[in-house]
Amino acid sequence: MKFLFLLAGILAVAFITALAHLQLLAALSIPMAMLLFLVGFPLVAVAGKSSLLWGLFDLDLSPRLRLPIRHYFATLSAFVVAGSALCIIHIVLLGGHDRFDLSIPHFWPMVAGVLVFDRSNGSPLPRLLLVLSGISIWFMAFALFTSWTQDRSRSLVRMIAGILLALATGAALAWLVVHDGIGILQWAAGATANSGLAAWLGPGYQEHWEAHLAAALAALLALLLYAGLGIYGRLVLGKDKMVAALIGPLMAILVLGWAGSALQFFLGRWHIPLLLVVAICGWINGMLPWSDHTYTLLPRNTTPAPPPFQVLTAGGRNCAVLVASAGGGIQAAAWTAKVLEGLHSSAFGPQFDRALCLISSISGGSMGSACYVNWLNPDVQPAGAVTPFLAAADSSLDEVSWGLAWPDLLRVMLPLPISIDRALAMEKAWIANSGSRSLDLALSDWNLPTSRGALPALIMNSTMVEVGGPLLLGTSDANGGEKDLISGKQRASSCWWDGDQLHVYTDPKTKAKHKLDVPVVRAARLSATFPVVTPAARPVQADHEPHMMDGGFYDNYGMATLTDWLDQALEEQAKKAAPGNEQVKRVLVLQVNGFPPSNFTPPKPPAGRGGWVSQLIDPVKILVNVRTAGQVSHRDVEMEFLRDKWRARGICIEDVHFELNDTDAPLSWHLMPKQKAAIANAWVTDQKVVAAHRKVEEFLAACPPAAEKVNTRVETAITEALPSA
Repeated sequence: MKFLFLLAGILAVAFITALAHLQLLAALSIPMAMLLFLVGFPLVAVAGKSSLLWGLFDLDLSPRLRLPIRHYFATLSAFVVAGSALCIIHIVLLGGHDRFDLSIPHFWPMVAGVLVFDRSNGSPLPRLLLVLSGISIWFMAFALFTSWTQDRSRSLVRMIAGILLALATGAALAWLVVHDGIGILQWAAGATANSGLAAWLGPGYQEHWEAHLAAALAALLALLLYAGLGIYGRLVLGKDKMVAALIGPLMAILVLGWAGSALQFFLGRWHIPLLLVVAICGWINGMLPWSDHTYTLLPRNTTPAPPPFQVLTAGGRNCAVLVASAGGGIQAAAWTAKVLEGLHSSAFGPQFDRALCLISSISGGSMGSACYVNWLNPDVQPAGAVTPFLAAADSSLDEVSWGLAWPDLLRVMLPLPISIDRALAMEKAWIANSGSRSLDLALSDWNLPTSRGALPALIMNSTMVEVGGPLLLGTSDANGGEKDLISGKQRASSCWWDGDQLHVYTDPKTKAKHKLDVPVVRAARLSATFPVVTPAARPVQADHEPHMMDGGFYDNYGMATLTDWLDQALEEQAKKAAPGNEQVKRVLVLQVNGFPPSNFTPPKPPAGRGGWVSQLIDPVKILVNVRTAGQVSHRDVEMEFLRDKWRARGICIEDVHFELNDTDAPLSWHLMPKQKAAIANAWVTDQKVVAAHRKVEEFLAACPPAAEKVNTRVETAITEALPSA
């Protein structure tokens, strides 16, 4: 019992002391968060196999010399972050008591005696290197494990050598900061002693001026590393291997840690909360015109986007295949490209190319669809171009991470106009992955081959933030129905817009309207603009400038646009053809989904569930879950209504599902080697996928030959395959 009272007393004293030193604890929160990130983040990402974060730790060797350059800089970054955190903690514990004017007797400096910077027992350098190396090795051990187990062709010895070399470099930097034999700190202290800077800064600085100079030197070396990696990333963007994605969050934490801690320590004299300063700076930053993310436009091709009926019957089609490609990050992109490429390469590939008339895509599916149509285009694609699956499955996470940690972080911290952001960096990665610059062409450049039947129509769906409705960026004019009072065009719903309507600029002097467009890769990016990964952006040089977000917020399956487009095409066909003489009487809809179907069976509530906490969480939970359930319901109901409507009029509409059975798919933009292999294997081993493939072949086998050839790329294959079919 006495022991319990003693323990309670100690805890009470510790609690009161902590409250009295609350400001000091707040100042320690930033460096402690830096250390916690180094220790805890690998456990969350790798040990927990987080599909969103695990790919960060997949570091391959340099493509040319097969050297562990990425392991080297990732290790050095972790070493510098850990050293910066310990340096900040040391400064706060030494001078924070005086800076924050705490009246309680000095308690915290006693803690400094157990830190690696304590000089009472000789040089602190050995202890410092031991701690920093241990933290860095712990962090990089997860990257080493991931890198080697994912691809055994990567040399384990070389990767370990890169890590050890980085530790040696970090040791040299630590010696430069800590060791007093070089005389830099003494010279700097003497040079600034008479300047009055320490006296002007006040308590907390002047008592430990040499320690602050050592911290300034450490911060300078850290910023030099940050600047060097950032400049290198900008020079090789879209050209060569980028800065490893794992380095991005480390560098962001490094810069924010130094800036936040320095500002918090300085403002502590007047007890000004750091969050208040951050809020004020955020408000000022939001008022600057260049703080918003925008995207530029191109001149629109003079060839208008063909209407649905023209696309449906182009090239003498008598049966049609339409594709709805669902969203879901890089896995959706890779799976969409694999399905389309697999059908193209099958025995009935020529018939598939003839019948394919529309791809309606969302988010990651838009990227995979764009890679396929770009590869299929015989006019712009060079020989030896990267196949759609390889292009869509190639990572762009390095570029996104670089964009977050460098241009976008600087955009937040400095009131400077910065022309590039992580979205533009991702576009450059996609272009490089495709092996062709043709993805950078205006989307309307594909209007002419689409109208002739040489290419399928491609509609990539985005969502307008301010309106909440979809924006259709494509090569077919899908608007019909109610007249739009703004543009004078027809469209199915007042909340639906397309790029031809939105991207219009009216000259204020001449009042002339100029039609603008976006590159193909930008249309795919706007369709895949998911929060944090890529920013919401608005067009410039346009009369209307809503912000664009991921198309999955409105419809994650692409079926809303597909059913509307198909209904318009069939209605126009019915008007132009005599009853019973319709050109297209059979339609097959392919629903491509990179995830297995959702389970909507209501579960049993767990034991103990309830109370006010549950009442707070449930409204948010239902908002998240109803989005998926509502979209699935609308998808299935709209498809059934369309099928019933046209069955009564002699048109047969069938559908088939290509679903990838992987519940833990990465929602980021990186696939590891084993994940790529799993997608490729699913095409030939998954029984449901094989059955869906067989159903497509049966549909195509029953279609009579088209009246004319439509794609010069596959003319030879058509000639060879049609007799055997």
